[in-house]
Amino acid sequence: MQQPSVPVFQPHLGVDTVKAVTDAFDVGWIGMGAETRGFESDLQATLGTDRPVVATMTGTSALHLATRFAGVGPGDEVIMPSFNFVADVQAVAWTGATPVFADIDDRTLALDPSRVAEMITPRTRVIMPLHFAGIVGDLDAVYDLARTHRLRVIEDATHALGSTHGGRPIGSFGDITCFSFDPVKIITSLDGGAVVLPAGADVAALHRLRLLGIDKDTTERYRNRRAWDYDVLDTGFRDHMTNINAAIGRSQLRRLDEFVANRRRDARAYNEAFAGLDWLAVPRTDFAAVGPFIYTVRVAAGRRAALIDHLRTRGIATGIHFLPCHAKTFCRSFPRGPMDVTDRVSAEILTLPLWSSMPRDVRDRVIEAVVTFEPARPVATPGARARS
Repeated sequence: MQQPSVPVFQPHLGVDTVKAVTDAFDVGWIGMGAETRGFESDLQATLGTDRPVVATMTGTSALHLATRFAGVGPGDEVIMPSFNFVADVQAVAWTGATPVFADIDDRTLALDPSRVAEMITPRTRVIMPLHFAGIVGDLDAVYDLARTHRLRVIEDATHALGSTHGGRPIGSFGDITCFSFDPVKIITSLDGGAVVLPAGADVAALHRLRLLGIDKDTTERYRNRRAWDYDVLDTGFRDHMTNINAAIGRSQLRRLDEFVANRRRDARAYNEAFAGLDWLAVPRTDFAAVGPFIYTVRVAAGRRAALIDHLRTRGIATGIHFLPCHAKTFCRSFPRGPMDVTDRVSAEILTLPLWSSMPRDVRDRVIEAVVTFEPARPVATPGARARS
């Protein structure tokens, strides 16, 4: 009998999630309301912080709202990795500002602070690092640069819920942090995101940006009813999270520790199984500080396509995170520094299946398929990543 295919991503949607949805429907109010506020409070508790949390429609909308909140606009520049999803680029471009690409570190796959420093100009307003695959790079150096040049930092933590830095959860410190809860993340709200602001920030301003510039106090915003007596103070967007999405997110947040533990276990099993393969490099981390959103390997040049085909014939899907933004038509005109590392890593990187609740037999099937791959000829050892 043919085995079922193994997707790269598979969200865990259990009976608790189904109950959360039906309970939210029973309330009779599916727009932004009490569940939305509850999700924001739950995320604060998860992060162990009292910093303001604002739930959004998507991770991309979180990045866009954060960029607007930071005062970014026409004539400004935002430094980010090209080794990323295009959401960051679009979030900045919609403000009228210019994305600027800096190269990544070959070992952490995070922004290389020395390359960021080379790209800072009088027009630079924000540094936007990505915590790729949940692995945090040299974040302290990024913040040092920001302080020196009086810049804002917007952390793209869309991969990093459950990750820590210096023993503190990502999102519990620093400047502005953005999360994503789309269908492929560690937890999902079907789609959704969140912006975490510094303590004392003007959260009311972000609330107005999130919902069409409408000015209402916090209590009124989260009532399960529509208010008609409101003012509009500024431009804004319809980027709020609904009660339905929030209810799903709350049910998932309650299982975050379990999901992260499962992913760490399976990522460690992959690392151990692949450690002896000279044509493949694994993340050199014990994952203790990592909430592993994805598990990636680097395959020696010229062997990735063959490995993808080998796995496909065995019913195992793969992904590529990421092909570089600077190679995409829309992004080619944006300023960039040398992209040597980005280009090399993008040619080697391959994403293997990793789920929040992956059965052991599925994980072992992936391992067996990878270790039985035989390159046609000896190749150079691919790059590797450092311990996070």
